[in-house]
Amino acid sequence: MSEPSSFAPARRLRTLDDVFLQIRDAILAGQIAEGARLPNERDLAERFEVGRPTVREALRSLETLGIVDIRPGRSGGAYAARPSEATLASALSTLVSLQGATAQELAEFRLSFEADTAWWAARRADADDVKTLEALVTQTRRLLKQIADDWTPLTEADARWHEALARATKNRLRIGISLGLHEPRLRQAPALGDAHARYARTIPTALAKITKAVKAHDADAARAAMLDHVAQWARLNPDVSDL
Repeated sequence: MSEPSSFAPARRLRTLDDVFLQIRDAILAGQIAEGARLPNERDLAERFEVGRPTVREALRSLETLGIVDIRPGRSGGAYAARPSEATLASALSTLVSLQGATAQELAEFRLSFEADTAWWAARRADADDVKTLEALVTQTRRLLKQIADDWTPLTEADARWHEALARATKNRLRIGISLGLHEPRLRQAPALGDAHARYARTIPTALAKITKAVKAHDADAARAAMLDHVAQWARLNPDVSDL
């Protein structure tokens, strides 16, 4: 069991927030090691000088963020965890959805973000990364031949390719942001109507071009090809302008 000596009684105003922040900061600062068990609710309540429901709610909030893992059973309890890329992705996707990000806002952000992702991927991708990207390109080509009217499977494959590209950068923050962006973008795609179909038909060729540059470790070519790919989405989207 790990119990940092820095824990102090919670301030009376917003005690829940204070308990949450003290535990979060202790874990992120390494005062509580990943996998270490936190003191039980009663002990934490005494240390913070708050009620057990306050501690319980703070721990649940930390679990939602992936900072704490709450395990049931006699040997259970709250354990310090390391937030994953999926945790960041879920938080970002929720934020984008709740704030109602427009197609214009997503397109503007993706133009530079995806281009930089391609640049870093070209510098860091290993043979397994390239193999994954090439397999997804092959999948998009197959889907292009099979699809007659519903282009969603092809744009979903496009999203998986972008996620694989982000993983090739070996940057956890970039991976998390990439994962979080694609769900909102996929939700917007069907509303494009005929433009959705026109964009979908460009996907295999565009992804193949970027993948070729990544495989050759040509970062500038990968960035340029990605800029063309994202700009194509913007040009065909009636809700996007001035990119």
